Amino acid sequence: MRAAGRAEVRGRLAAADPGLLRFTAGLRTVTSIALTLAVLAALRFDVSHLVAGAITAMVATFAIREKGRPKQAVTLALGLPVALASMSLGALLNSRVVIGDLFFVALIFCAVYSRRFGDRGTALGLIGFQIYFASLFVHATVPALPGLYLTITVAFGCAAVARFALVRETAAGILDRLRRAFRVRFAQLVAAQAELLDAGPDERDKAVEEVRVRTARLHETALLIQGRLVDGTSDEAVARLVQRRIADAEIAAERLGLLLLTARSAERADTLTLHPQHTFPVPNGILNPNGHNSIAIA
Repeated sequence: MRAAGRAEVRGRLAAADPGLLRFTAGLRTVTSIALTLAVLAALRFDVSHLVAGAITAMVATFAIREKGRPKQAVTLALGLPVALASMSLGALLNSRVVIGDLFFVALIFCAVYSRRFGDRGTALGLIGFQIYFASLFVHATVPALPGLYLTITVAFGCAAVARFALVRETAAGILDRLRRAFRVRFAQLVAAQAELLDAGPDERDKAVEEVRVRTARLHETALLIQGRLVDGTSDEAVARLVQRRIADAEIAAERLGLLLLTARSAERADTLTLHPQHTFPVPNGILNPNGHNSIAIA
């Protein structure tokens, strides 16, 4: 019974957070902050340095969203000089209110504009903005820069330890967890379809909405798997095989939902997915052969 209960909890967690991506990101961020605070406290830094270190560790962890570990390492290494420069500018402009405010606005624009350069540009722009904000928050001054430099360096080092040693994450492991999440969400969708089949007249609308929601969740997991196939599989042939099986399972689940809706009611039904902008009528309720993401009953 305990083993079955643990399996059910793992299944629910896998369905709620496919691949445990959010859980892993949160755990890594908390670990990075805690490790930074522990090191700075051991070095007997004051509260302002602890605050600056915690902010730096947090942004150095959650800002980096690239999938490959080598790319993450490069972005983290580039983020350190960006953070040091941003802290220096914050200390220099802290006493110059007008110039400092104008620069802050310009920095916000640069941080947003850097998103056009992909995940690395987004991460570096966010690091620069957040560290400048931290310098204003702790009232950084030029004489305090050496201690703040050390604080930022410690925070980036702790972020690297948390990411690459304490809370490690591999592409193959993420893909494996996403596949388990897909199986759990597929089972939940089938269960919702069974409830729709048994639902009474007063419960039908609620059952249909539950089928729609779980169909959308299944589609979300399929898209997450699609984004991880190249890095998480050994070769292209395996990636194509996994992609085909995921697509076949999703099509089968949606086809079953359409059959149930047809069996329960002769009324017109909207698309099962939550993407109506890609939906168009299909004669006689036949599945659109060009893509399973746009299904409707005419």
